[in-house]
This record gives sequence, C-alpha cells and structure tokens, in this order.
Amino acid sequence: MAKAWVGETTGLPDSTLHVLGGMFLLLAAAAVLRRVIWSWRPWLALLLLEIANEVHDMLNPASGENWIGASLHDFWLTMLCPTLIVLLGGWLYRNAKARER
Repeated sequence: MAKAWVGETTGLPDSTLHVLGGMFLLLAAAAVLRRVIWSWRPWLALLLLEIANEVHDMLNPASGENWIGASLHDFWLTMLCPTLIVLLGGWLYRNAKARER
C-alpha cells in the first residue's frame, strides 16, 4: 500500500505523515479547485478524503489502526492545521491588506 511505502521510505512516524499529508492535500485541493488555501472548498475535499482514509483503516484489520481511538487521533492530526488555516487565513489576509493601505 502507498501509505506504508511512504512511511517506510521516509522513516517518518505515522503522526508526522498525517500532519504533512493533510497540509499537502489541502494545497493540492486548492490548486485543483483554483481557490485560495483558506477557502472552505479545499478543506471540504480534504475532510472527505480523510474520512474515506479512516473508514478504510477501520475496515482493514491489517492496517493495525482498525479501532476508533487510532482513527480519531489520525483524524485530528490531519485536520488541525488545515482547519486553523481556514478559520484564520482570510482574517490574516484581510488584516495584512488593510495594513498595506
């Protein structure tokens, strides 16, 4: 599986991969959807991908992550930084633009 290969190749722990993967997928979704990174649409795409990933993990006992605690841990690690970007990004951008004037 691709997730296992990335973990073995990079040597990074699963938690780190979730944080980095969430940020990468948010950036990719923003690029594909042609939206700013703090738009809700790329965030929603990431949310749907993460839900699908965790459902897959829950249904696949070989993953070793087929229990709710592991899924919730992975979910919040993946979604925390993108959620903060969506909640604060527009406000920070508007404040920066206002200071330029």
